[in-house]
Amino acid sequence: AKWYMWHGGYSWGPRFVVPMLPFLSLLAGPGWNALMSERVLSWFGFAAGVMLAIWSLLVQWLGLLAPYGLVQDRLATAVTPLFADVTFTDIQYSPLLLQWQAIRPDTIHLAWWRGDAWPDAVNWLALGMSLAGIAVGLLLLVQQVRSKRGDDREDRLRNWLYAAALTLITVALLTYYAGALDDPVVSAVADRIDRDERAGDAVLLLRPDATQSFANAYRGALPVFGHFAAGELDAEQSAWLARLEQSYDRLWVVPNYLPPEQSGWERPLRTQDFLLSDDRVSGEGNQRVALYALLPHAEMVESGLGTVFGDPAAPPPVTEANGWIRLKGYAITPTATRDGQILLTLLWESLQPVATDYQVFVHLLDASGNKLAQRDGQPVQWMRPTSTWQPGEEIVDRYGLPLPQDLAQGRYTLAVGLYDPITGQRLPVSAGPASYAIELGPVEVR
Repeated sequence: AKWYMWHGGYSWGPRFVVPMLPFLSLLAGPGWNALMSERVLSWFGFAAGVMLAIWSLLVQWLGLLAPYGLVQDRLATAVTPLFADVTFTDIQYSPLLLQWQAIRPDTIHLAWWRGDAWPDAVNWLALGMSLAGIAVGLLLLVQQVRSKRGDDREDRLRNWLYAAALTLITVALLTYYAGALDDPVVSAVADRIDRDERAGDAVLLLRPDATQSFANAYRGALPVFGHFAAGELDAEQSAWLARLEQSYDRLWVVPNYLPPEQSGWERPLRTQDFLLSDDRVSGEGNQRVALYALLPHAEMVESGLGTVFGDPAAPPPVTEANGWIRLKGYAITPTATRDGQILLTLLWESLQPVATDYQVFVHLLDASGNKLAQRDGQPVQWMRPTSTWQPGEEIVDRYGLPLPQDLAQGRYTLAVGLYDPITGQRLPVSAGPASYAIELGPVEVR
């Protein structure tokens, strides 16, 4: 790195010096006292101190008026490559000049500025309270300059009064605007997770823009992992996903705008793990929040099967010769709790090409055959329609079925079958002439 890159970035100057400012202020204090109180350089020193204070405030105001990201974005597009020498040596690329050029009514970044037409452009309450804090500070500063040296007790009282005034103003502003600063959509997502989370869960937040809002709104105890959304995962992201699958029982996913079939994070979750829920919270943006049960922590019992599904228009019986799809086997959780879930893996085999996209139904039945819960949809969470299956191909299809909290303890079974979503016609199975579903299980709910 070049010596003029000591601040570590291509914009906004020495930001890495900020942690040193408290220590530098200790060194600057005696100098300020010598110039302003002791007047060691007479009025010249006093004027120099005032000008230095004004200049330092102007630089800070310039930095606060507009987001510095505008300067970074302009440099990134105007000069290539990043960290080019010219961005450090040419005055036209100075952050001070670029920041000044970026200041417009719609880019001003002050809390009390709304950018609307006058007089609605200003939030007068926030501005008034901020000016009140500045006025109190200036008043105490003037008194400090005029006071005689040695009256430490009066100085301490003055400092405490100023600190109390600033604290009161800050708490009042934060309390008044706390609701306005929250994103209602993110708050709804946080409430949804907080309401239904359990020990062993984790949260995968794929919206970097909502990191602060989620941190403010979420009151639960789950670990939250923030990552960038991606259509394809790189090696590091894939390693992170594998680590999450090995470390937690369930994973809450808060995605960005990408649909699950286009998300590099959700595609493997939908094919390798079990989708328990995929809801959209109310509000703008139609934000999704999905919950997955993770396969490495699922205790399942595997069973072989050979049931064949065939053409509903063909005469019975359904056989391997005239059948379309075979359910070769399945794996199921043999036990579950009343507030838990049943996990089911189906192994399909295509026997003949089909032109219709049939849907799978999974129904939870009690001993009397009553349906208590269900999941319906195209295989592999809508990512492998039956019309895309090739003869001889095997398809692993996973389902997570959340159980009702008021479900009674006892023994239950799952009814599985295929049907035409347009007509509702179920495909007959080889189990018998009147059979249109196969029962799997049992599952003991405790």
